[in-house]
Amino acid sequence: MCVINQIKFLSVTSHYSKLKLILFNFYAFCLLQSGGPDYNVPLGRRDGLKFATQNETLDNLPPPFANADTILSSLATKGLDATDVVALSGGHTIGISHCSSFTDRLYPTQDPTMDKTFANNLKEVCPTRDFNNTTVLDIRSPNKFDNKYYVDLMNRQGLFTSDQDLYTNKKTRGIVTSFAVNQSLFFDKFVVAMIKMSQLKVLTGNQGEIRASCSERNSGYSYLESVVEEGLDALSGLI
Repeated sequence: MCVINQIKFLSVTSHYSKLKLILFNFYAFCLLQSGGPDYNVPLGRRDGLKFATQNETLDNLPPPFANADTILSSLATKGLDATDVVALSGGHTIGISHCSSFTDRLYPTQDPTMDKTFANNLKEVCPTRDFNNTTVLDIRSPNKFDNKYYVDLMNRQGLFTSDQDLYTNKKTRGIVTSFAVNQSLFFDKFVVAMIKMSQLKVLTGNQGEIRASCSERNSGYSYLESVVEEGLDALSGLI
């Protein structure tokens, strides 16, 4: 869950380009190891010249209590459509969550869109609203990247409001159903959405820098040159 949220944030900011690529590649590797699709992550991004603030982080991460309309509107500003949103949400087929992210659906009254047996089981894990415990995001196959997350939603067993409302909302319900019955389709659309995210806010030309260290800016105006830039310089010297 941590990695997924990091990628969601980094995908819509331009400040951590190199770290963004590292996380995208790491996530792609983890995806393959856990049964998910194999795909190549586009490389070559430049790094930003500033670090994101806490407010920027929160502004770019749709909260677990957001409904589908809110998420669709938010990610539409990044060029992501409804199919992208539903596919990327499928990343919740792996991971865990703290009680605080979903107990608003249990207390003081149960969310009517949540299966009663599922809710009762969650109450055993989180007996109070502020109880400090964790549970899996996908009850059917928590350690495998597959399409069972969408089966959960069709059975009203989505953990977050942001999950379950994808099936409740008419704009996304059909997409959820199509992924639930066709894992290959889900994998294909997930890869398309991940690559689309990796190409958001790409810095070009003299924008940004190529950092010597991912965690800090280069000192002064001394920037590293990429292999491509070095090649171009060498070529221009021969002309």
